[in-house]
Amino acid sequence: MLFLSGYLLIGMAFAAVLNAFFSVLPGYLIGVPVWISALLLWPRLKPAQRKQTTVLLLTGAPLLLFGTVYGDDPQYLLKALEANYLVLAMLVGVSFLRLVAMQGVHSDEQLPRGRTALWQTLLGAHLIGSVINISSVLIVGDRLSARQPLQPVQALVLLRSFSICAFWSPFFAAMGLTLVSAPGAELKTLVLFGLPVALAGLLFSMWEVARAPAVEQARGYPMHLKALWMPLVLAVLVVICHEIWPAISVLTLVTLISILFAVSWLLLRQKRQGGRRLLNHIHEGLPGLAGEVMLFLAAAVLAAGVASSLNAFDLALAPEHYGALEACITLLVLILLAFAGMHPVTSVVLVGSILAPSVSDPNLLGLTMLMGWALGVGLSPLSGVQLSLRARYSIPAVQLMRLNRLYAPVMLLVCWAMLWLFTRI
Repeated sequence: MLFLSGYLLIGMAFAAVLNAFFSVLPGYLIGVPVWISALLLWPRLKPAQRKQTTVLLLTGAPLLLFGTVYGDDPQYLLKALEANYLVLAMLVGVSFLRLVAMQGVHSDEQLPRGRTALWQTLLGAHLIGSVINISSVLIVGDRLSARQPLQPVQALVLLRSFSICAFWSPFFAAMGLTLVSAPGAELKTLVLFGLPVALAGLLFSMWEVARAPAVEQARGYPMHLKALWMPLVLAVLVVICHEIWPAISVLTLVTLISILFAVSWLLLRQKRQGGRRLLNHIHEGLPGLAGEVMLFLAAAVLAAGVASSLNAFDLALAPEHYGALEACITLLVLILLAFAGMHPVTSVVLVGSILAPSVSDPNLLGLTMLMGWALGVGLSPLSGVQLSLRARYSIPAVQLMRLNRLYAPVMLLVCWAMLWLFTRI
């Protein structure tokens, strides 16, 4: 029955795209396939994912029930039923890009060594990761560790190449959820101010790599144009389509472009084999998104529960003025929540449900969310990418924290400076 969940998810993605252009269905109906697929995928969850999802649902559902009954407003219940379908549709679409991206990444050639090779790996893996998410870490990491254990400086490269994507990438879950949680935030503005912060993070990481012990003996990954062309082409397509259809949300455009691009490339280049790979992805690849599906669904319930309860009590927890100082405090709170083990999906939707209704500049809130996601993922020993590095490549948690001892304060100051600059422009 798992393959049925794949068809439900791809059907939901197509419904989300069609609804954006023609507005034929209410959002809660498009969320129904997500709930059905969640029931089918529940047995596939890892114990930690099941525990986290259960906690979120058991916290959000009573709040939602209370807010709906005593607040006499069903809109929050309908919002929970939507299950963050716009973000999940984007994740479904982007997942197809892995079928294309891996064609240019896998290679059996000799791995280059030294500082320059690691710099190229950092930048190349960052561009690839900006499109295919954490898959880039595993693809490049498996290649680097094929013949010898992953070295600390290589782990640094993988961690930073991935986490820094959250500052700006339109194809990253961070951007999708931010645009939903901070209504009115604009992709152009978030990317414009996120890119300089990402560049600062990459440059600082390159400086750290250059100072790492035995850097000249460390192996990098051979990055070529065939591995990097796709992120560049997709970014240009998103910008062009956004200019043509400005009323269509960026999440929808990313979903549509990702699916059409992957399907066209596979069918034109690989014909029957490409068709088989597409079907296999629907049958097996999409059910592999079980953790993401449950997490975003549970986060939607929690966010709706918090918002409905605040509405029932007529409470406003947001400050009267949300400026640079408040944004800096919010960023610090997001990072602390990440260290406490809260997934950025949960912390972002919580912040959005509390602050978004009263924040006058959604771009400031959105920029803060992206920074909190990027720094939380990169710094917290409980983030998914750090857990993957530790479990898959035996990198100790203490080693990863040591790698971040300078990066943490420097990037926090950079983010605070950018937030202050944003409010002054």
